Amino acid sequence: DPVFNTSLKGKIRIEAKITNYSPIEQGFNKLADAMLVNEYQSSSVESAKAQIESKQAPDFTKTAPIIIWTENHAGNTSETTATMPHPDLVGTGGIAANLTNENVLPLIGTSYTFSSETGQYTIGNPQYLDPTTLDYNGETEYYFCSAGFNTNTNDVITPYQNTSSPTMYRIVSATSSDGTATGSDGTQFASRTYHMTVYAYTQSEQESDQSDRGLYMMEDGDGKSYYYRGSVSNNYVQFAGYYWRIIRQNGDGSVRLLYAGTSSDATGTGLQIGTNTFNSTGNNPGYVGYMYGNILNSSYELTHANENDSSIKSTLDNWYKTNIVNKNLSDYIADSGFCNDRSIRSGDGVSTDLTTYYGAGLRYTFHTPSLVCPNASNDLFTVDNADGNQSLTYPIGLITVDELMLGGLADGYMNKLSYTYSSSHYWTMSPRYYNYLASISREFSANSNGYAGNNNFGVTNTFGVRPVINLTSTVEIESGIGTQNDPYVIKII
Repeated sequence: DPVFNTSLKGKIRIEAKITNYSPIEQGFNKLADAMLVNEYQSSSVESAKAQIESKQAPDFTKTAPIIIWTENHAGNTSETTATMPHPDLVGTGGIAANLTNENVLPLIGTSYTFSSETGQYTIGNPQYLDPTTLDYNGETEYYFCSAGFNTNTNDVITPYQNTSSPTMYRIVSATSSDGTATGSDGTQFASRTYHMTVYAYTQSEQESDQSDRGLYMMEDGDGKSYYYRGSVSNNYVQFAGYYWRIIRQNGDGSVRLLYAGTSSDATGTGLQIGTNTFNSTGNNPGYVGYMYGNILNSSYELTHANENDSSIKSTLDNWYKTNIVNKNLSDYIADSGFCNDRSIRSGDGVSTDLTTYYGAGLRYTFHTPSLVCPNASNDLFTVDNADGNQSLTYPIGLITVDELMLGGLADGYMNKLSYTYSSSHYWTMSPRYYNYLASISREFSANSNGYAGNNNFGVTNTFGVRPVINLTSTVEIESGIGTQNDPYVIKII
């Protein structure tokens, strides 16, 4: 019988399958063409683009792939510690001006919740407690995430206690010891370390939905860009003696690559050329820049002028000179640009007594990635390309947080299954904010828990460096189907 007054909704899922289909055997010798036709074994580039563009737009509020998390409780105990400012500092002023009787103790809860969507534990009924005074033999169980302290450039201690984390601990006993702690600025002060015997609570991941996997389309400043999303396994490239993962085909037809090590199965630190600070100094909004101006200036334009190299740019330039220029491979590289988006969300980008938030942070929070550089004339780093700032010596940069979002990361969610994941922190070139209280500029990084935004690391931290380059639209492949065991091998003439 017919059903009346009923609305039915459905979703068509188009999923690429990895096979032994060879683009070269089908006559597609250019990398830019091969990556497209390989997605659905299309008969032409035009039909491949049409099929990719017909896919439903991704839900950027979710990870790709969508992941179900389950609790994972350790069967054996281990030790975790929390080093806090010593309680005797409370009330002494000066360096201890922010300290109270409560915040020098860790926050400990008597219950917890676990989210199967985010993989996060959250402790319930958190209170500032001395773990050495608690009764662990009764019915009450005690839970702890993490605690510690920061110091700012004014030599003021700021304790922190986390109540939500991917890793939580059930405490079974605790002791303490007194000592001296050193802040990030070298300040020394009396401290107390709580040594807790614990059961660690972590999580296991299971891919629950593979619909957001493969190539999708989004406009960039040059036209239609086709980007990889999710746990893809057909975007491997071998070039210049290294392995790479394709991030996307840019709107100008060039192909953007993310460094992936000296072997196709590299992980963690093997996915990077080394470690580096983003900038050696961070106490000014100008230091969010891949390049920066004279930080003594009072205007946005002069502070964010592209006059001085960041420390990470110098590292990338040196790598490029050795591995691309000296190998006579420069002709294979496109000058497509790298966005170091310093557009202002709030603040002025200049004042050191005011917090400034940058545009990428807004997009990350509201799940609205973009491939258009808002202020390309200053922030799109190019060598000769007049669409950008023409400030680069070499056409090399880093991935952006927008590209991490397109690749499958979402604010508040862990994702260790996206092709962009690494078990070792690595830098992006997207400014997050300048924090005047801590007097530090902060840049987005991809961290080892599978986040891009759940951290407060400054540009002076040392993280992994994963170069990003763009191959020209005419670059050809001599073999390969894009898989880990059979990557696209760039033809060198």
